[in-house]
Amino acid sequence: MQIHTSDDGPVTVVSVEGDLVLGPPESTFKRTISELLERGRVNLLVDLGKVRYLDSSGLGALVRALSESQKEGGQTKLLNAGPRILQILEITRLDSVFEIYDDKEKAVSSF
Repeated sequence: MQIHTSDDGPVTVVSVEGDLVLGPPESTFKRTISELLERGRVNLLVDLGKVRYLDSSGLGALVRALSESQKEGGQTKLLNAGPRILQILEITRLDSVFEIYDDKEKAVSSF
């Protein structure tokens, strides 16, 4: 799994590529989020467009990113969740917890 970050004004786009699953991928994601929050980057847009698979640990990492950013006065939103990822979010009812966008500009302007 690879993670790339880029700033779009007050929003940091966290692009995830690969599987967000238990083990090194989840640890890398959590560490990236923690480092961003420590630097004051509290508005996070997680781009899941290149995520092939998400397990319960990956879901937990997303929920943790949401709660940690909210504690710091920010938000975490999701971008480009494909059909498989959307289905997982719907089954777990996390689609009602996260704001999910298909358009980056709309997502960034929603913060």
